[in-house]
Amino acid sequence: MEEQISRESLNQRSMQVILHAGNARDIVVNILDELSTNNKSNDYSELEEKALKAHTELAKAHACQTDILQLEANDQYIPYSALFGHAQDTLMTAKSELLLVEKMLPIFKKMEGIT
Repeated sequence: MEEQISRESLNQRSMQVILHAGNARDIVVNILDELSTNNKSNDYSELEEKALKAHTELAKAHACQTDILQLEANDQYIPYSALFGHAQDTLMTAKSELLLVEKMLPIFKKMEGIT
């Protein structure tokens, strides 16, 4: 017999992905704001710590997404959900943005003469 996740449960899990991915994006935007608006030297240890917090949020979002995908891998029917698609898109975008910020931090450090 084919089991099915409830729409409510799928929506709740999707919102958890969006919540944590959104938190990560907020952190990334904050890092970018600090990089682009500070007239003084940036505190790179603080910015790198913020990037780690963004990673933690992304790990939480990814875990929620994986839980849903694991259900399907275990033969549970997962209905199409635009909300879940949006959640996955938000997660992917936040991961990409964090990757770019992490590549930018060493460039900014080098420009400021910090090794």
